[in-house]
Amino acid sequence: MTAYVPESEFTPPRPDCPHPEHWTAADADSAELEVSELVGVFVRALQPEVVVETGTAFGQTAHHIAEALRRNGHGHLWTLEPDPLRADSAQQRLAHLPATVVRAESLTYTPRDGIGFAWFDSLTHLRESEFRRYRPHMAPGCIVGFHDCGPQHPVRVHVERLAREGLLRPIYLPTPRGVMFAEVL
Repeated sequence: MTAYVPESEFTPPRPDCPHPEHWTAADADSAELEVSELVGVFVRALQPEVVVETGTAFGQTAHHIAEALRRNGHGHLWTLEPDPLRADSAQQRLAHLPATVVRAESLTYTPRDGIGFAWFDSLTHLRESEFRRYRPHMAPGCIVGFHDCGPQHPVRVHVERLAREGLLRPIYLPTPRGVMFAEVL
């Protein structure tokens, strides 16, 4: 069982998120538990057939996504993690769920067509390039999420560039590390 601690151990307060202690996280790399749960709820509500996640780590968010797909009764998650130890850990966590852990670099992987939901949570400098690479494989109406989009993270600058180019319509949520969900245009 994963031990969670207040997010304030990893992220200081800021004007748009003055109480990071209201969230919990397993470590400084994994998404806040509440954000992982929200990603699962998006998948449950949107009913996608194809879901892609970059940056599996130990599979916390992947588990919420795959559990939502199981409850939906259809769909599959392909989650990418190049680190073999993390990939093995995630594979064990996802056993018996509709998910495949792909041991690959995100920019070398070619996803299946028809992506209905994508969650970008890999290395921060890769996320814009991942979106651009996967966009041709996204279904009409695809929804994407980017973690680490708070004003303190460089991902926000990259995501804002995608929005200015008219590639997506974002909504930012003031979580400790910041999260953004968007309709792909």
